[in-house]
Amino acid sequence: MPISISIKADGDSAIIQLFDHLLGYDKQAMFDEIGAYGVSSTQLRFVDQSGVDGNPWKQSWRAELQKGQTLRDTGRLMNSMTHNVVDSGVEWGTNVEYAAALHYGAHILPKTGQYLVFNVAGNWRKVKEVVNPPRSFLGINNEDDEEILNIIGRHLSG
Repeated sequence: MPISISIKADGDSAIIQLFDHLLGYDKQAMFDEIGAYGVSSTQLRFVDQSGVDGNPWKQSWRAELQKGQTLRDTGRLMNSMTHNVVDSGVEWGTNVEYAAALHYGAHILPKTGQYLVFNVAGNWRKVKEVVNPPRSFLGINNEDDEEILNIIGRHLSG
């Protein structure tokens, strides 16, 4: 299930109408910069191992065994973050199918049989369930709010 965040302004909103009338204003360039910032901020959470709220993620069993980082085994999720400028805003996120289960958390039960069987770091595990705690990586916090406003300010002033 893909997961993303979108910043959109209603096409009829006073803000968009004001933006459209400002001389030299390139809203597509502004949205592109906001999207690039959003991707960078999201990827930094993987590096810092902390959620949108700034709290550290609970370390995964795999990361503990391998003395690695949570959600960074292959780097696929972190490196899949991208942004897309749309007519009235920008969105960023990932199309990685397991992203939502990692972001929101998940309770995984076997579909058939009594156990889930998997290999982590050369160790086979047989468990009745896996409870994956939420590890938020996609969202906007106060620091992001401030930077997005700075980007808008730079584009409107110059």
